[in-house]
Amino acid sequence: MSAPRSRRARRADLSQHFLRKGATAARLVDRTSIGGTDLVVEIGAGRGALTHLLSQRAGRLLAIEIDKSLVDNLQKSVPDNTSLVHGDFLSAPLPVQDYKVFGNLPYSQTTNIIRKLTAATNPPTDAWVVVQLEAARRFAGAPWGKESLWSLRLKPRWHIEIIDQVRPAEFDPPPRVESAMMWLARRERPLLTIDEERAYMEMIERVYRSGAAIRQAAHGLLTRTQIKRLARDLHFSESDHPSQLGFRQWLALFRFVSQAV
Repeated sequence: MSAPRSRRARRADLSQHFLRKGATAARLVDRTSIGGTDLVVEIGAGRGALTHLLSQRAGRLLAIEIDKSLVDNLQKSVPDNTSLVHGDFLSAPLPVQDYKVFGNLPYSQTTNIIRKLTAATNPPTDAWVVVQLEAARRFAGAPWGKESLWSLRLKPRWHIEIIDQVRPAEFDPPPRVESAMMWLARRERPLLTIDEERAYMEMIERVYRSGAAIRQAAHGLLTRTQIKRLARDLHFSESDHPSQLGFRQWLALFRFVSQAV
């Protein structure tokens, strides 16, 4: 009896809620573009609700699971195109060839996992992740919520959408919050060069950290006259908080600032 309690404690520490097998799991997998030529990495195979569905669609599936007992149980039923790995995704190497990602992420590790995927030397071409709805809105930004530092960091290299919502009853145990499936698609051509992206990040982090309205936060980057003109042309108010501007407005502001230097 002690081992099952220990396993439950470990998963609770991770804020992990297992997706139930059935129509919802099938719907989520159907919302992806995963096909028979794809290598797919599954983050957290758990009890296999998604693993078996993914193995039917993917050319090859690499399923990573931190709980050895769950790996042992799944090993008995997975097909030949599926490799189960016992380990922590955060310390696991990523493929060197093109791959896609699917995962029902532990809430407590969502930010760390998104950071690893998007900052990887060879990031996935697409990633579908089930996360807390609040976190999905933070990463996706507008139009699902206000832009955040995270959404603005990601968007030069990633197209991000919230493409489905998942009710608490679809998990075991049910979480106390709503969940969503978020899609991150790597842009074939980033909107900024590496040098531009570094300068862009410095600009938005400086403005966000100020906590002030645009007219104060952009002081030193733009003159009052420039701010007034840009506010008019880009359709925002000088009194807006930085989070009220959309990504395209930030991109236009950055291009103006970089050309004015």
